[in-house]
Amino acid sequence: SVARAHGVSPAQVRIAWTLHQGPHVLAIPGTGNPDHLAENVAAGALRLTGAELALLGEARTPNG
Repeated sequence: SVARAHGVSPAQVRIAWTLHQGPHVLAIPGTGNPDHLAENVAAGALRLTGAELALLGEARTPNG
């Protein structure tokens, strides 16, 4: 639902979420596909709201 709201792929949301975890976290996505590379780079500009970050954080916990 977060990806649809922003008009991006789920992979872009995963990269953006990782980047939002703080300056101590580094996202290193890999691809051999130039189109995916462009999507990965664009994910750095994706700004997630606090509510979206909380929703995504809950989704990755065992009880969430």
